[in-house]
Amino acid sequence: MTLTHVVFFQVQSGQQKVQRIVEVAKQSFRNRERLLFFVDDEKAFMFLDDALWKHPQASFLPHGTDPKDLIAITTEKRNINNARIAFNLSSTPLLVEGPFKTIYDFEDVSSKAKEGLAAARYDAYKRLGLSIEAVRS
Repeated sequence: MTLTHVVFFQVQSGQQKVQRIVEVAKQSFRNRERLLFFVDDEKAFMFLDDALWKHPQASFLPHGTDPKDLIAITTEKRNINNARIAFNLSSTPLLVEGPFKTIYDFEDVSSKAKEGLAAARYDAYKRLGLSIEAVRS
């Protein structure tokens, strides 16, 4: 069994978040790899949905909520499209049956509260013995 690799992107702004989200989605789409975004609520769902339709500016990234979708968004804590790559945009650690080979997450340093949430997610992944990498923006 392959160990899940967690990649934390350090970000300081919403713009940096959208940039990283679009980069990961484009790469997954090009490689025909299933990607699943986990969000906390309907507001976050709508924001991400809008961002994927508007970025990159010259086109869009097809996505949805169906198990057949290559790129999907969910508020549920389950792997709805059998993705091997997950992007955790929720405030809690992604402790969901994957099996995911990669989990992307943010270390948001724009406020102490967001830093604290990221640290809690990091600690949870570390306790599970997952491979963790930090990427500075």
